[in-house]
Amino acid sequence: MDAIDITAADWRPSRVSARAAIRAAVEVVAGSHDGLVHIADVRPLIPKWADPHQVGAVVCALVRQGVLEHTGDYRPNGGGKSRNALKPAAVYRLTRPIPAEDAA
Repeated sequence: MDAIDITAADWRPSRVSARAAIRAAVEVVAGSHDGLVHIADVRPLIPKWADPHQVGAVVCALVRQGVLEHTGDYRPNGGGKSRNALKPAAVYRLTRPIPAEDAA
């Protein structure tokens, strides 16, 4: 397991809850954007209490599982809390329903 896998599988209840919220946000975004998912659209739907490190780990885990597939497009990262606002971030397509975490 690498650092992303470890973060994406953190057993602590707060992390499990954060992953559930992130996964739900990904589904909402995909549902309202013709299956497309971008971090700038997901981020506002994530509760403030969720560890921001979980977001990238969850998205990466979904890519590794084949649930999200890179479209080849990029958009600005967005967000105003870092210097990465204009950094390109991948646009993904939700290819199938997100499985329950214990089945991932």
